[in-house]
Amino acid sequence: MLSRKALLSVCTFAAALGLAVSATAQTSQAQMTTVPNLSVSPQSSAPIAQFVPQQQTRNTKLDYTILNDALNYSVLPLGQSTRRHMSRPDINTGSRIRKGHQSPYRLEGSRISFSLLNDEYKQGLHDYRIDLERIGNEIDLVRMNRSEQLAFWFNLHNIVMIDQIVQNYPVKRPSSIKVNGIKLDDAKIVNIKGQALSLRDIRERIVYPNWKNPNVIYGFFRGDIGSPALQDFAFTSQNVGATLATIGNEFVNALRGFNEGSKTRNVSRVYDEAKAFYFPNFESDLEKHLLRHAREEIQAEIRVNKPMKIDRYDEIVADLVGGSRPSIATAYVTDREGNQQEISIELANTLRELGNKRQVLKKRDLLLRGTVIIEDVDTSTPAYDPNVDPESSTFKVPPTSGL
Repeated sequence: MLSRKALLSVCTFAAALGLAVSATAQTSQAQMTTVPNLSVSPQSSAPIAQFVPQQQTRNTKLDYTILNDALNYSVLPLGQSTRRHMSRPDINTGSRIRKGHQSPYRLEGSRISFSLLNDEYKQGLHDYRIDLERIGNEIDLVRMNRSEQLAFWFNLHNIVMIDQIVQNYPVKRPSSIKVNGIKLDDAKIVNIKGQALSLRDIRERIVYPNWKNPNVIYGFFRGDIGSPALQDFAFTSQNVGATLATIGNEFVNALRGFNEGSKTRNVSRVYDEAKAFYFPNFESDLEKHLLRHAREEIQAEIRVNKPMKIDRYDEIVADLVGGSRPSIATAYVTDREGNQQEISIELANTLRELGNKRQVLKKRDLLLRGTVIIEDVDTSTPAYDPNVDPESSTFKVPPTSGL
C-alpha cells in the first residue's frame, strides 16, 4: 500500500478517532449539528473589549488531538518554495482543456484534499467546528494563558474556513462564498459569549489588536493559494510560537510572500491587511520584518532600493485539483512495492510536478530546511512528513456527533 500522505487517502473520523472520543467525559455531549443562522451587523474595525486578554487566573488547557488527526489526514504541506514562477501546465493528451491548478504559485504552501473527503469526514469536521465554538462559550477564555487563547483563535478561524469551503465545494475561490448574502470573510457565522463574529473580526478585532508580534499574521489560513500555509497539525499553547515562525519563514521565502520585480518589491496582500497594526511605516517596518524571516540570498532582494507594491493575490482554492470536479481521465501511481493506485489526472499531474520540485530542492540543498521533510519516494507519489509533534493537553474538544 502507498503511504497515507502519498495517496492523500482520507479515512472517516469514526474509524480513525474512535478511541480518542472515548476519553472525553470532561465535555458536554449536547447535540449541535447545524450552524446558527446569525444576523449580519455592519462591519466594525474597533477591538472587541470582552476578548481583550486579562490577567491569567485559569490554567485550562485545550486538547486538540482530534483536530490534529483530522488535519494530518487532509492537509499536504508542499515544502520550501523553489522561487520559480511555474509555467502553465501542459494540456492533457486528447483534450484541449487545461484542468487543475494553473497558478504560478501552485507548488507553494499547502493543499487540502477537499475533492477526496467523504461524507462522514465532512460531517465530523462540521461537528467539530460547532463543538469548538461551544467550548469557547463554556470556558473563561480571556483568563487563560495568552498562548492558549491565541491557539484557540487560530484553530477556530481555520476550522470555520475549512468547513465553509467543504460545504460549498467544489468552489474556485473561497472569497466568493457568501453566507446569507454576505461574503464569507465578513459574515457573522460564529458566536462566542453572545458576540457574533466574522473571520475578519477574529483577525482584526481580536488577535491583531492584542498580540504585538506580527508573526500572528501567519496563523490564519485564508483557504486559497495566496494564503500562509495551513499546517497538518493543530495549534497548541506549546507549539504556537515555533509554528508561526516556521510558517512565516516559508511564506517570506516563497514568491507569494515576497518577490522582486523589475521596478518594485512585491509583497503579499496579507501584509496590507495588517499594516495598521504592525507596519505603520509600511515599507521600512515591513522590510525589517521580512529580513527576520528571509534566507540570506533573499535578503539582498528585500534590501534593494525599489518601492513596495502589493502583489497580485491568488484567490484560487488551496485544493489538489483547482476547485473543479476531477475529470474522468485517470492515471496510476506506483509505490516502492509496486502497488498501483488509480487517481485523477489532475492529481497525477500535481504529484509529478511535486516530484520534479523535490529534485530542484535537493540540488539547492533546501530539502531538509524548515520543519517539512520530503520523503524519498517515487517521484510520482511524493509524501511529506512534518517534524512537529504537538504536545497533548488536558481539556479535550471532541465532535458531538457522527462518531
